[in-house]
Amino acid sequence: MHLAPPCILVFVYVLLISAAAIQSYQLPERRQQWKQRQQCQQRRMNNMGQCDGNSLMGLGRKNSKKTSSNIAQEAAQEAKQASDTQQSAAAEAARQVKTQFADRAISAARAAEAALAGKQQIVEQLQQEVQEAEAVAQEEVASLVGSEENVKAAASAVKQAQLLHQALLAVVKIAKGNIGHATAAANGAQQELAERNQLVNAARTRAEMLLKQLKSAQIDYENTKKEACKAASAAAEAKEKAARDQRSIRGGFRSQLPQTLGQNKHQQQRQQQQEEKEMEQLLQQFDECYCGTEDV
Repeated sequence: MHLAPPCILVFVYVLLISAAAIQSYQLPERRQQWKQRQQCQQRRMNNMGQCDGNSLMGLGRKNSKKTSSNIAQEAAQEAKQASDTQQSAAAEAARQVKTQFADRAISAARAAEAALAGKQQIVEQLQQEVQEAEAVAQEEVASLVGSEENVKAAASAVKQAQLLHQALLAVVKIAKGNIGHATAAANGAQQELAERNQLVNAARTRAEMLLKQLKSAQIDYENTKKEACKAASAAAEAKEKAARDQRSIRGGFRSQLPQTLGQNKHQQQRQQQQEEKEMEQLLQQFDECYCGTEDV
């Protein structure tokens, strides 16, 4: 069993001393009333009867109507009776008061013990809740650390995505520039192809025209060649005839002009050689014309 706190015991002791002091300074009439109340309380505690509060009130009214002589007489009797019973009544009253206050102190101590037990239970419950809260806080801190790591990882991923996005934008920009250059090159190539097609068409047209001109020139050449061959053949015949005539003339005048022939012998030989070469050339041209005519 737990003892009552010292403060409660001191409070009970002070109350007991105060009750004893009050009893020693009461007036005779009030002492009588107090004594009657104590007796009624004693009877009530012993289950011997009950004390009516109205009787006490009536006693006070009767005493108020007494004459001064009766009051003095009763006061003297009460003083004597009080003197006789003062010690025993005071001791009994003090014992009863002490008992009552002891009971109250015990009840208060028990109530304090119950309150202390309740408070202790509350403290234990609060300690358990604090432990649970600390565990939850630790879990939350661990979760917060994990969340911070996740946030850092997400931020790093976002940064990498931004860098990749910037790189892709740069690649797209370069690709757009290359597309523009390629488009310009394709347009230039198409234009150049069109120009070359025009040149090819013009070259084909010119080639066809030149082929026609070549055919016409070949035909004209063949005709001219034939005529030249005929002319060369006629010239060769005429020259051969003229040479024969000249030789016959030279043979006739050789006897008449011996000196002139002797002087011009060397020149005649040269002229004869040149004539022979010309004849050979004419014969060769004649052979070519004849062979060409046979091929045609």
